[in-house]
Amino acid sequence: MTLEVNDFCMNRGGLKIGPLNFRLDEGRILSIIGKNGSGKTSSLLGIMGIIEKVSGNVNIDGIDASSMHARDLSRKLSLVQQELPVPMSLSVHDIMDIAAYSRDASEEEMNDALETCKISHMDKRDFATLSGGEKRMVSIASAIYQDSRYILMDEPASFLDIDKVHLLSTILKDLKKKGKGIICVMHDINLAASISDQMLLMKSGQVVDYGNTWDVMNVGNMGKIYDAKFRSYDSPEGVRFYPVFS
Repeated sequence: MTLEVNDFCMNRGGLKIGPLNFRLDEGRILSIIGKNGSGKTSSLLGIMGIIEKVSGNVNIDGIDASSMHARDLSRKLSLVQQELPVPMSLSVHDIMDIAAYSRDASEEEMNDALETCKISHMDKRDFATLSGGEKRMVSIASAIYQDSRYILMDEPASFLDIDKVHLLSTILKDLKKKGKGIICVMHDINLAASISDQMLLMKSGQVVDYGNTWDVMNVGNMGKIYDAKFRSYDSPEGVRFYPVFS
């Protein structure tokens, strides 16, 4: 089973994005990195069908996504958004219920998703009263509860404390083991490299490089997409990159 993006192009705010060409197999993590305004978030929204395409297509398990009914699409794709809407007077439990509208889901499964994200104690809380990091964990729990085959995450580590970033890494690896295909837009390039099987590097709406993580993660490519000089070093956790400002 595979999610394929073929010659996908779109426009957003005067920025031409694409063509995007990549594939994501089940049980794999693909991270998209690049400067702010490079088209990373727009790419996710285009795949979801939220931004209208100019050309190309997204095929999900051999079916053109544009031909799928919304309920069927939600069984295939879920989205963890960077900027979370704040619905009025909805509890965390309500948010979770909405996420799984397309399937027959149990309370036990909801509790498991909440516990996975260490937020089961927030079940009755008003979503609007939560902190940014708490909202992010609810959004991740909602995607888990939705149980789609592919999960798109836009800056999932944003607003998270260090312990929650570690939890996020564990969650992503566990989802991968369960066969989920995951696309992450990431700001932290070292976190992205540590969790990802593949990387897509973007600049000004264009793909600079794409491939297996350690085929494309190098100081030359980092310099290209971030307009800065980079160096790298070996750590017990693997290769790490850092910018040089002097």
